[in-house]
Amino acid sequence: MKNYFFCYNKRVSDFLKSKEIHHITVAQDPKTKKIFSLFEINEPLKKALDEYKTQTK
Repeated sequence: MKNYFFCYNKRVSDFLKSKEIHHITVAQDPKTKKIFSLFEINEPLKKALDEYKTQTK
């Protein structure tokens, strides 16, 4: 079974898109009504998230 990353932060989602990492879908959480982008967790995603974390420190 694949693991998924639910991204509720537009800045993070835009950063991932700039790294050519595309979401599976954009949806609204039925409980909170917040919008999220759904990504498959893989090595490129992990590397991009690590890069984002170092840039925002």
